[in-house]
Amino acid sequence: MKALASDFDGTLFFENEISDFRKDDLIAIKRFQKEGHLFGICTGRPLNGIIPHVQDKIDFDFYILTSGALILDKNLQVIAEHSMSREVTQKIISTYEEKVHISIQASQQVYTFKSANLNVSIPQTIVQSLDEVEGQIYGLSINTYSEDNARKFCLEINENIPEVEAFQNKQYMDVVKRGCSKGNAILKLKDVLGLDYVAGIGDSYNDIPMLESADCAFTFVDSPIIVQDKADQLVGSVSEAIELLDTVSLFEKRVK
Repeated sequence: MKALASDFDGTLFFENEISDFRKDDLIAIKRFQKEGHLFGICTGRPLNGIIPHVQDKIDFDFYILTSGALILDKNLQVIAEHSMSREVTQKIISTYEEKVHISIQASQQVYTFKSANLNVSIPQTIVQSLDEVEGQIYGLSINTYSEDNARKFCLEINENIPEVEAFQNKQYMDVVKRGCSKGNAILKLKDVLGLDYVAGIGDSYNDIPMLESADCAFTFVDSPIIVQDKADQLVGSVSEAIELLDTVSLFEKRVK
């Protein structure tokens, strides 16, 4: 049995296109699962940023959410979860709130400061302070408005705040408890579900840990070069990656 973990935005889901999902991808995923393999999501989004879009299109076998801070099984039961402290969260907010737009993922709710993030179609609750945020804080999604800003602020946070880790996703950065990543979530999933072989596919910088941990890594011909360098195969779609997984020559674990 093989498993394929897929990034969501820009890999499987294309929010501003006529059809959010490619028909060929949906057909390939269903065939892959029918053959006895697992297909799941590995994303920076929370659960409520996934479910309304997939509905009856895809039946995921696992969910890696908030850049690995929360892992759920097929039935949405918790496999693993890691939360950030409110003290550290407030420190980041106080440092960056005048420069960026901050969203908080907490207990499957998304809270945004001052105003909604109009760039994503995720239900959001607007708050004025951290005191209004309920439940465990799994991570932050921060729009820095440019890739240069995202790169700079990720470096600052990773150097100066040891309790958390920041990952760049184009002009966004995702902040989670240190030790969380898409890559570590893949390894945890393999251990808990007893999987021998997990492939990964993603398109951006925050997918690099997943690509490094996967037994076979896919990215796209138009992905950033640094992301391409971490992949075993360049493809044009999720369906193409699934087709390649069917070949015997690729079903060999990478020597790490």
